[in-house]
Amino acid sequence: MKRPLVWWTFIFCAGILVASLIKTAFLLTYCLALAALIFSFLLLRNRLKFNIFVSCFVSFLGAALWKNYQILPKCHISRYISYKSSSPYTIRGFIKNDPSRKGNKTTFIFQAEEIKFANLKSNCCGDVLVYVSSKKNLHYAEELILTGNLYRPFSFGIPRRHSYRDYLYNQGIRSIMHAKTINLVVSLNKHRGSGLKRLALWSKAKMEEIFLKYNSPVAAGILDAMILGEKRNVPVLINNAMIKSGTVHILPRLYTKMPPIAL
Repeated sequence: MKRPLVWWTFIFCAGILVASLIKTAFLLTYCLALAALIFSFLLLRNRLKFNIFVSCFVSFLGAALWKNYQILPKCHISRYISYKSSSPYTIRGFIKNDPSRKGNKTTFIFQAEEIKFANLKSNCCGDVLVYVSSKKNLHYAEELILTGNLYRPFSFGIPRRHSYRDYLYNQGIRSIMHAKTINLVVSLNKHRGSGLKRLALWSKAKMEEIFLKYNSPVAAGILDAMILGEKRNVPVLINNAMIKSGTVHILPRLYTKMPPIAL
């Protein structure tokens, strides 16, 4: 085998893909990986059988890692959501990404650390996709207390394809919060998260200011998309014209990791 690393990577990824499509228990995939590893050692002298069982081990290992990733900890915030209650929840944590602003809504991923519901407070973990109905100036790593409706993602989408819920689950997000008014957002501090990421986002914001200062809004939006990957400032007419002309590939496909959702 001239390029073994390519082969091992391929079958490892194949195991992850199969595990994502087939519902199997983590314990089963783990036992299969362990059995394949044991047989590979027992058949070490038989090169063909050894390679077969090692390949099976790598594939089952990828499947087991994927299944382990899907197992939620006991403190995960999705375990606290009640389908029968419409009362607001209060969660504390910090912003995990660069907030996206569009229209009168601000969207960001929130890493929850504490949840309060019906006078009961508990420590928790997990990411929440948050929508705030306001243009409040929020930043990465800013610690907040949020109050609003908390629910699991809806399962809608094209038949026979992954739903919106599946898409969010693959991103590690199993809860959505909608904070209806800006008074429900309380800022605590801005010293959470990675310092390197804060520096990168600050540099990005400064570059966007320079683009807008020395160019027209349309040109600044296109530069922002081409250089920084932010497509939100590209006018819809320009985007559609680039699609028709076959030049839209120079722009990023998405301006944020999360697709828009109507609330």
